[in-house]
Amino acid sequence: MRLHLALVSLILAGANAASASATAQSIDFAVENTGKTTLVCSAAIAHWYSADLGDVAPGENLSFSFGVDVATGTVFQMNTVGNKMAVQRVWCGRKGDDWQTRAEIPLERRAGVAPAPIHLRCTGDGERTGCTAQ
Repeated sequence: MRLHLALVSLILAGANAASASATAQSIDFAVENTGKTTLVCSAAIAHWYSADLGDVAPGENLSFSFGVDVATGTVFQMNTVGNKMAVQRVWCGRKGDDWQTRAEIPLERRAGVAPAPIHLRCTGDGERTGCTAQ
């Protein structure tokens, strides 16, 4: 009887793990800096944290990814202890003044829909950074 219960427990645990991994994916970003000014991309994370996603020099590219729970549409970044921290917003702007010059990068959050990769061409040469989807 104990062997039977242990086997049932293992089967259920495996089914739950398979179900969870089937809904967890990633959303990939590629940012190409077509301007003459270095850009920095950042994200506002749950609980008032922010994350620097990297700098992108003129003529260079920056790539980054976030996790996505497809079942709920939640976009997240894992912290150092393995917690999923919800991503509130993402932006790129001129280095040293990225918040004031930012271009918001829209995050599609739709339950049941796997997000497509996001490819952007950005320039920070004007008063505000401008990004266009590719």
